[in-house]
Amino acid sequence: MLGLFEKEDWQAANKLSLTILNKTPKKQRDGADAAKVRYMYIYSEAGLMNIKKATKTEALKKVSGMTGRMVTLPGHPVSLKDDFNSIRKSDHETDSLFVTATNKAATSIFGFEYIILDNKWTKDDLKANAGKIFRISGTLRSIKVEGNMFPRFRILIDHGTAVEQQ
Repeated sequence: MLGLFEKEDWQAANKLSLTILNKTPKKQRDGADAAKVRYMYIYSEAGLMNIKKATKTEALKKVSGMTGRMVTLPGHPVSLKDDFNSIRKSDHETDSLFVTATNKAATSIFGFEYIILDNKWTKDDLKANAGKIFRISGTLRSIKVEGNMFPRFRILIDHGTAVEQQ
C-alpha cells in the first residue's frame, strides 16, 4: 500500500485503504494498525480532493464518520522552522503542535493538522527533539474542509502521544 502513496496514486490508495478498514475485524478497529490505515484513507481523500476527483462536500462526507476514532500520522521530523511535513509548535494554539501535510514535492497542501498532546511539549522539548522523527497518534476530534482553489482538511487531534522513531 505504501507504494501507492509513493506514486501518489490517490484513487488506488483510497480504495485499498478503505477496503482494509472495512475488512478490519471489529475488535481491531481501534488498534494501532487501523489508526494508521485510517489516516492513510483521510490523506488519500485529501489527495483526491486536491486533484479534483472528489468535491469538498464528497470528501468531508467520506471522512467525517472517523471523528472520535484513533489516527496515527506518519513519522515526521521535529522542526523549529515552518517546514512542510514536519512537527512544529502551532502559531495559533499555545498548547498544540502543528503539521502542514503535503504531497511529496510539497506542491499541494492536504491538511493543516493540529495536535494536542496529553503530555504537552515545551519550547525546550521542541529544541531537544529538533531533527528527530516522531510518530503522533491521537483521537480525531474534528475534521473540516477549508480553502477554495486549493481545498484541504483542517484536522484537530487530541489526547495525542508522540513516539520517537528509531
